[in-house]
Amino acid sequence: MRESEAPDAKVICIRETRENEAELILGNFAGWSPEHPHLYGVSIEAGEDRVESYFGMRKFGIGKDEKGITRLFLNGKPYFQNGVLDQGYWPESLYTPPSDEAMVYDIKTAKRLGFNMIRKHLKVECARWYSHCDHIGMLVWQDMINGGGRSVQTFLLYLPTVLPFVTTEFRDNCYPLFSRTSKTGREWWKRECRETVHQLYNAPCVSLWVLFNEGWGQFDAREMTEMVRALDPTRQIDHASGWYDQGAGDIKSLHNYFRPLKVKPFSEYGGYTYPVQEHLYSEKSFGYRTYQNQTQYQKAMNALAEKIRELTEQGLAAAVYTQLTDVEEESNGILTYDRKVCKWEPQEAKDFCSKE
Repeated sequence: MRESEAPDAKVICIRETRENEAELILGNFAGWSPEHPHLYGVSIEAGEDRVESYFGMRKFGIGKDEKGITRLFLNGKPYFQNGVLDQGYWPESLYTPPSDEAMVYDIKTAKRLGFNMIRKHLKVECARWYSHCDHIGMLVWQDMINGGGRSVQTFLLYLPTVLPFVTTEFRDNCYPLFSRTSKTGREWWKRECRETVHQLYNAPCVSLWVLFNEGWGQFDAREMTEMVRALDPTRQIDHASGWYDQGAGDIKSLHNYFRPLKVKPFSEYGGYTYPVQEHLYSEKSFGYRTYQNQTQYQKAMNALAEKIRELTEQGLAAAVYTQLTDVEEESNGILTYDRKVCKWEPQEAKDFCSKE
């Protein structure tokens, strides 16, 4: 049974590896990628019971390109991961997707705009969302859910924005500084982290785990990286998205909204705001740079796209634009909160870090 237009794979052998487990060895299979999301259906029968599912064949890694530049790899080749941040909010249902059609619309819109990756920000979606990404062809950077106590805003947010180089001097085993004094809370985070990896382990679309974001509830990131690596050695890890890098993980990811962009993986950048009247959650509007009309906004977005293209040629491995949709008072989405207006028209957006 074939799940997609992938060529038939040759089953070389099926062998039992341990009790209740079997290993399927294939030959002549087609790899999964955003451009060619080949999936193979599988049916398992035991007596009168029958279960159907699917799987995809792909490999994530890090290596050198032909110029000797370190890149993220997909299926053995350098692959630029052009991402957009998505918080998964809907005005009618908040954190719960209102329908399959709503989930598919967001994913397909991101792909139509030229993105090949979605960073699912501080939320684990329902299983159907990841299945849609598998079938549509969309990589996913998956955030872990952050917790902790009341944060020290000046330390966590304002200091890194002004003096990002200073944050590398702070160790995240100083629990009071990162609002992580509760041992019970730290253990809960570990438990939920392990459960998230287990739940999404078999999703072909998930390419990278993001453990902590901007220091929120961050603790022992080096040890947590080792924990996740042991659970899943097949994917890359961003252990400290934004700042407070502890020298672990596979990438050094930076949040850069105010300084000139350079050749670093941007786990967040952009955040351009164009508040579309009649489609706002409230009169309050939050973003990092505001434009009063669509012409100005599109011009700025096109200039940003060109800058990203230049940096990609120089060695930029990945980038994540903030963000796909407006979220309540955050009006820095490409789509309005109600999804009725795309602020960056496809004609202008189609070349945004165009895919191979």
